[in-house]
This record gives sequence, structure tokens and C-alpha cells, in this order.
Amino acid sequence: MSHTPSNNPDSTQHSETAQDVVDAVYQDGHLKLSTPLDIPNDAQVQITMVLQTEVDDPPPSEQSATQQPAPSTSQVDSTAPMRGLIFLLVGALGLVGLAQQTFLDRLEFSWTALALAIIAVLIFTLTALAANSEYKTPPFLRSMFESVGRGSWRQVMLIGSVGLTGILLYLLQLEPALPSYNWTFFFWIGATALYVAAIAPPRKSSDQRWNIRNWWQQHNQTIIAVGAILVVAVGLRLFQLGNIPPTLGGDEAEQGLEAIDVLNGEITNPFSTGWLGVPTMSFYFNALTIGLLGNTIFALRLPWVFVGAATVLSTFLLVKRLRGETLALLTAALLATYHYHIHYSRLGSNQIADALFVSLALLFFYRGYDTRQPVDWALSGIIVGFAQYFYAGGRFTAVIIMALLAYFTLRDRQHFWREHYRGVVVLLGAMLIVSGPMIQYAFRFPDDYNARLSMVGIFQSGWLATEQEVLGHSAWEILVVQFQRAALAFTAYPDKTFWYGSPKPLFHFADGALFLLGLGFASLSFFNRRLIPMVFWWWGGMMMGGFLTENPPSTQRLVTMSVPAVFFVALALEQIGLIVRRSWNCPAIHRLIAPALGGVVLILSLLSIRWYFVEYTPQRIYGGINSVVATSIAEYARDDLDASWHMYFFGPPRMYIGFGTIPYLAPDVAGEDIVEPITESLDSSTLQTNKNAAFIFLPERMDELERVRETFPNGELQSIPSPINNNDVLYTIYRVSQSQIAQGIE
Repeated sequence: MSHTPSNNPDSTQHSETAQDVVDAVYQDGHLKLSTPLDIPNDAQVQITMVLQTEVDDPPPSEQSATQQPAPSTSQVDSTAPMRGLIFLLVGALGLVGLAQQTFLDRLEFSWTALALAIIAVLIFTLTALAANSEYKTPPFLRSMFESVGRGSWRQVMLIGSVGLTGILLYLLQLEPALPSYNWTFFFWIGATALYVAAIAPPRKSSDQRWNIRNWWQQHNQTIIAVGAILVVAVGLRLFQLGNIPPTLGGDEAEQGLEAIDVLNGEITNPFSTGWLGVPTMSFYFNALTIGLLGNTIFALRLPWVFVGAATVLSTFLLVKRLRGETLALLTAALLATYHYHIHYSRLGSNQIADALFVSLALLFFYRGYDTRQPVDWALSGIIVGFAQYFYAGGRFTAVIIMALLAYFTLRDRQHFWREHYRGVVVLLGAMLIVSGPMIQYAFRFPDDYNARLSMVGIFQSGWLATEQEVLGHSAWEILVVQFQRAALAFTAYPDKTFWYGSPKPLFHFADGALFLLGLGFASLSFFNRRLIPMVFWWWGGMMMGGFLTENPPSTQRLVTMSVPAVFFVALALEQIGLIVRRSWNCPAIHRLIAPALGGVVLILSLLSIRWYFVEYTPQRIYGGINSVVATSIAEYARDDLDASWHMYFFGPPRMYIGFGTIPYLAPDVAGEDIVEPITESLDSSTLQTNKNAAFIFLPERMDELERVRETFPNGELQSIPSPINNNDVLYTIYRVSQSQIAQGIE
């Protein structure tokens, strides 16, 4: 692109509305900018564009800064010393030694040993080929080896990273297992840090360093706007966090109990899985706030507030990288106020992290693609690897990155790999370093690793076969319905679970209509490399979290789709503004477009906020009635009872005293289930004589209260009204003192 006429017959000259031309070409994917251009509307600038279908070079400034021409084969001295070979040799020997020692320790097949051996063989083979004059070493390999003398510390750190990972994998597979693996977390962090340091660019000279004053002057309006959006995002997620939702769901509480087990030293391995196959590192993360603030609803939910708010920021940065600042602001504002995303950001559960991981992985992927900076490729791989340690949906992060690599291979063919193979190798290396312990765990304990998938996958769980038998329909008919329900979760079908349970689809009228337009437009723009990540994100999330799992739409498995969903709403608004601009060549109308788009976003945001806090929350849908009961019992036990009381729960088979909410909120009050119905006077000898007794009856077992009163007639009776309908009784408590129990036994 230049500002002077061109004699190139393939070039196209424009002398009108320069910013419009740049925007149009940028959105079509023909132009890549490290920073968006801001050209005044009245500027008379002549833009020359040479459109290329396969070549997509960075701006010259980036090219000179990030790409040094590799020496040609003729320039390489085949006898020049390549001191880097010795470091690679040491690394290969160390890894193969660990592999062999693992085999000797186990005296049987080991995936860990095999993986270490394969890596060692690959490193050794490349090193030997580079050292052997009989083989022609590829120029890029020879250049890399010869550069070691100029920066051997990088190779040392890279080998150190691989070595620490190998040691960590060796320790994790020891039999019998070590008493605690908490300390190995620092091996993992160290390996990751060494890898980043090994590929990070050199420090900039003083005249190239970032100038915060200039940066503020250039971007202060954007910073203020994004800051305001983030303040709103945090406020909407933090407001009355311990009371909205008023119910503490059982799955929330179970994750809180796992975090308490981390604090109590009962979980000592951050590289394994726990409750329902959820990776334990998620519980370590939650243990930070519970350890500081206690086992409260607020402490359990607080970390995920900031994960949700961080997703708003990462989404802004991603969309800005893909499509520019205006669309990024629209998308971030919609996500910050989107009721679906607000809800899951306010739960003490790790699903909300899915969208953060995908957005960050894509952000650094496209930064690496645009700037060819290896550190960006590495950060993308690190995020992909880190995502494997949270909710099962985090595995989708790796899927979408692999899908993008396949897409660019098909779209740009050898040009993509010629330009970016180094970055892809760096990305894959980072991903393997970070996710290595979880990959090893998956090979060693596939049933534990895939526990959640085995429960909810339509093929793995046997659900599809059961549905065919029960309904008498073919597999094809059932799959068509599955696809419909998953694909229309945002526009037609309400949530079928108590995770959210909204009686409406995830979008209402206006945002649903805009979403359909944006999704359709982006999906039909398949060869636009700046739209395809959002297309892959939405359709891939719909398939993996909806279509291929039981009971769609189940919103807890679709949270990752909230980001591309609001992006499509914003995209439709942006395209409407563009159509209006092109339809009327009237400056007055053009000046109204931005305020109009902002007004639409404000209205959609206010409607979304009103729905969640004013209409949805009072209905007490989240968690279901059993969670409502459990939360009330737990709060009653915490506030009105203490360790001198013992609860006897007449709840089975509907629910049990071990419902996660109760032990999480009231850990000091013990209890037990009365499973079998009582048909005669209660035998007091079955009770604990050293504690007061609190008999708790669900409505369906109220008849048994009389059997208890026959034995203890002087107890205290209290009925707890339902918060959903005050005319209904939620449960009944009959309190008997320790002295009365002793008298009953006598």
C-alpha cells in the first residue's frame, strides 16, 4: 500500500473516502495492520493496493523487524562449527536416559517412557544429520545450529525446559506415588518460563522502548472506553455476589469441597483429576480465595468473577486484532452486559474459563500470524496447554487452533507454511511443554480423564442407542433433532437444565435476529481469514458442547459460545452501519451512524441486565428445588446450629444430607440420612446421645414426624416456607435437646 499512483495494471487506485477503502480491504482479509489506520473522513488520499490471493506479507516495518533473511545455501560454510549441537546432544541423552530408567522402574510398557524416547530420538536424529557431512542439512536447520554460538543461553534454556518437563513426567508416573506432588508445580512453571525465555526476542534498545506517554496520547479515548466497559463488567458480576444467585448449586459446592481438600492436604497432585473427572488444578485456583475468605458463597464465586471480566478484555483485544476497534468495542460492551455470560461469571464453577482460554489462544495466534513474533506463537501454545487443566470444555481450545492450522493450510497452501512454519513449531512445542503432564495422565488413566465425556457423550454413554430403543426412531432422526436443538440454543430452544434454566432462549427478539444475520454473514464469508476463527468457534462449540452431548441445549456446556454469539450480533450491527453509509452519500447521516450503533448496544445491554437481575433471579430457577432446599438447610445449620447438634435428614430418595451445598456451607454440623421410612415410634437408642438432634423432614416424608414426636413429645417444631411460593413448606425441622434424648433412652 502506498500514497502515490502506480503504473501496475493489477493495482486499483481510489481517491475517495480513504478510511472506507482501507476498512473494506482490511475486512476482506487482504490487508493486515499491526495497528488500525485512522484517516480523517475529509482526507484526499490516493490509496494503491496490490491484491494478492496467496501472498499476505506483513507491513515492511514489521517484516524488517521480525524477519531476517535466512542465509542461502551458498552462503553457509559446511565446515563452520555448530556449537549448538552439543546442547542438543546433552538434551537427547538426558531424555533417553529418563525413558530407559522409567522402563526399568516399571518393567512394563509405559506411555511416559515411550514419549520421552520418541522426543529423544527426534532430537538426536536432527542433531546427527546436522553434524554428518554425508547428509545435506536444510538451510534453516544449519542457520539455527550455527547461531547457537551467538546466543547459546537460549539453547540452554530450551533444553532446560525440555529437561524439567521430562523430570516432571518421570516423577508423576512413579509407583508407588510420592506423598505429595504440590512441589512439582514449580517444575512445570519453570519449564514454561524457560521455554518462553528461550524464544523471546532480544531486549529492545533504549530508543525502541515503549513510551507510555506517547501511547496514552494516541490511545486515551480507547483506553477510557475499554476501562468503562470493564468497570461495568466487574460491577455486574460482583454486585451482591454472595446473594445472586441466591441458591448455591450442588455442583458449585462440590467444587468448593474439592478446593477445601486442597487446603486440607487431601488433594496433593495438581496434575490429576478429581470430582467428576475435573482436573485438580482448577480446585487449586479456587482454593486461593476460599483459604483467604473461608468457605462462603462469596469466596467460592469470587475468582470466576475476574475470569469472566478478563474474558471481556481478551475479547476486545481479539476482535480489535481481527476486525478493528469499532467492532471490538461493540462486542466487548455486549459481552460485558450479556445475561448468559454474567450468570456463569457469578457461579463458583469453572465453565466460564473456557471462553477466556479460547479468546487468548486466538489472540496470540493471530498476533503471531500478523507479526511473526515467536513469543506470540509460544503464548498461544501455552494458553492451549493451560486450558487442559480446567473444565473439560477447555480441550476445545486445542481443537480450534488445530482447525485454524488446517484452514490456513487449505487456504494458503505452501505459502502459509513457508511464512509461518517456525511459529507453528514454537506453538506446538509450548503446547506440549505445558500440557505434557495432563497428556501423560490421559494415557495412564483414560477412564478418569474421559469420565465426564463418558457420562454425557451421546455415543460414549450409550445414550443414542437407548433413545433409539425407547423412542423407536432411527439414529438419523434422533441426530437431526439433536442438531436442531443445539444449533438453535440462542434463538429457539430454552435451557433444559437447572444450570441456568431460563424459560427463554439465550437471545431474545432483537439480539436473536441480529445474531442470525451475523452468523449467516460470517459463515458465508468462509475464506475471510479475519472472520473464520469466530465461525469455527461457534460451530465447533455447538457441535462438541451441544450436538455430541446429551440433552441439548445444556447451557453449562455452551458457555464458550457466548463470545462468538455476541460478536455476530455486533458484526450484524457493523454491517448495517456500513450498508447505510454506502446507501446515502450524506455526511450528516454518516455522523449519526456511530451514535446510533452505540444506542442500539446500550438498549440491548439494558434489556439484558434487566432480564437477569429483575426478572430471572427472583424466580429461583438456578440449581433446581433440591439446591434451594440444600442452601436453606446449610444456612440454617450454619447460623442456628453448631457442632453440638446432629442432623437427621428424612430426605431420601429425593435428596441426601451429603448434597454438596450442606457440607460446604455448614462443615461443623454433622448429619446422617434416614433412608428407610419409620413406621413406628423412633428408637432413641439409634441416636447420638452426646449431641442435640435436629430432625429435618421434606414434605413427602412429613408423616414420619409423628413417629419422632411419639418418642420426643417436647421438641421444638419449625416450618421453613419456600422462597419460591410462601404458601408451600420447603421443609420442617423438629429440634430435640440432648437431655430429652437421654430421657428417651431411660
